Amino acid sequence: MNQLSKFSSTIFLFVAATLLLTACAAPGEGSSNRMPTDAEVEQYNASVAPSEHIVCRNERPVGSHIPQRVCRRVADMEAVSTLQREELRRILR
Repeated sequence: MNQLSKFSSTIFLFVAATLLLTACAAPGEGSSNRMPTDAEVEQYNASVAPSEHIVCRNERPVGSHIPQRVCRRVADMEAVSTLQREELRRILR
């Protein structure tokens, strides 16, 4: 029985350590992944070139009906669009 209690205490410590580490990694209020507000986007767009403007819109991810706010730079959107067109042309040849 002594080995069983050592094993169970080891498992308990492992689970407790895992929970503590994952709790620290969870995004909180100060998360850097938050999307900018409309006012922040407007202020940023007023101070940069048109190709650097940020556009925010609600998009539904694949497999979901719940829209999420997504913000991207205009230059990045154009680059992705060009890349996708080129790949489609390459595939269809």
